[in-house]
Amino acid sequence: MIFSSYSFIFIYLPIVLLLYFGMARYVSRRFQQIFLILASLVFYGALFFQGFNHLWYIWLILSSVIVNYTIASGVENIKKPLTRRVTFTIGVLFNVCLLGYYKYYNFFLENVNYTFGTEYIIKEIALPIGISFFTFQQIAFLIGVWKREERVPNFWDYTLFIVFFPQLVAGPIVFLKDVLHQYQDSQNRFFNSENFSAGLFIFAIGLFKKAVIADTIDSFVFYSYLTPEKLSFGTSWLASLSYSFQIYFDFSGYSDMAIGLAKMMNINLPVNFYSPYKSVSITEFWKRWHITLGRSLAVLIYFPLGGNRKGAVRTCLNLFAVFFVSGVWHGAAWTFIVWGVAHGVVRVFEKLFIKQLEKIPDLIRIFFTFMFVNAAWVLFRSPTFDTALIMLKKMFMPDSFSFAGISDMAYNTSITYPENIAVVYVLAILAIVAALIFLYPKNSIDKYNEFKPTVKNAFVIAVLFSVSVVHFSRVGAFIYFNF
Repeated sequence: MIFSSYSFIFIYLPIVLLLYFGMARYVSRRFQQIFLILASLVFYGALFFQGFNHLWYIWLILSSVIVNYTIASGVENIKKPLTRRVTFTIGVLFNVCLLGYYKYYNFFLENVNYTFGTEYIIKEIALPIGISFFTFQQIAFLIGVWKREERVPNFWDYTLFIVFFPQLVAGPIVFLKDVLHQYQDSQNRFFNSENFSAGLFIFAIGLFKKAVIADTIDSFVFYSYLTPEKLSFGTSWLASLSYSFQIYFDFSGYSDMAIGLAKMMNINLPVNFYSPYKSVSITEFWKRWHITLGRSLAVLIYFPLGGNRKGAVRTCLNLFAVFFVSGVWHGAAWTFIVWGVAHGVVRVFEKLFIKQLEKIPDLIRIFFTFMFVNAAWVLFRSPTFDTALIMLKKMFMPDSFSFAGISDMAYNTSITYPENIAVVYVLAILAIVAALIFLYPKNSIDKYNEFKPTVKNAFVIAVLFSVSVVHFSRVGAFIYFNF
């Protein structure tokens, strides 16, 4: 069950909202809060919509919450410095080991087997959805408690902070200080028409981004990466651009929907995405793309290593470490690691030559920043290094400058287009999407901040929602669910 599905839109969400606000005048805040926790766990396990095959996910996340809450309470209350430090270290190691086992155990064994010729058995370990997000969230909280910057709330507030369904499986990665005061505000228990309409507005925008734009482009990407050796110079570039546009609208769509769902319930989540492809540098790109991940990595990696307080060389090494960890965080594969390293190298280069780079006109910097990001996404999307190398070679070292095969990108199992129409279809879709990204003056967050409950905006919500629902039959999971 994902946000862009019939079961979520027409069953889960209406039931949760009606019961949550319907009970507000008759029960305590605590009871209402426990209901929201249970509803979030139902969403996480999708018990009533996909059977009971994901039931164990619930026990895993609850175990993680209980262990982290217990350790955080110890770190806050223990007086002896050594015991407190040991407790904190155990907490961090618990989270790292939990994430390491489920996400990196097989990757580690595969590399050991390949390097040393061993035959360790590779287990069938299913990756719990969103484990990278809720694990980072809890490590950041532990660090806040360790530094005396955070206070441990009561157990129910903490549990809701972790499992709140709008941000549970793909962010934004929330800090306790972002939301605790909102959970404890008694006014937020009751239905607020202004918040609900604003939330519905940005939710509809995000739904359209995902269901209509991202999943339309997905077919261009999917079939291209299946057989990269058949791509021409032109189609390899169109395939790479397609994925850049797909992940943009897929992830920004999720972020908008998360903000919208929380807003419907009177909770403001932090902005996670703000027109990153308009960035003049990789430095700026990472201030606009997955904003809360960058904030978390600063807390978890950059500042503990010394930040920018220990000289230029150390600062560059710390920046590089952040991007290396970002690559590892995104996936258990060398393609992700090299993707993170590439971003780290460019980030360090910008740090060293910032004065020279600032003399270059912004439009040129935006162009080359996007070209780098686009090429790096090839590594991110490719299942293997071989696939990535084939794609990059065809893009930058082609045997010929052919544009053959564009019509094949429009391949559909149910509809067959004449070749000329297929070419126009692919190019037109990508041109429209590029115009929305680069030429449209205001993004969804700008529109959300300016929102007023007018008839015009009600019409916009209705149109976006209706068109999106029509496309639900082909909707796939969010890309960031894999992380």
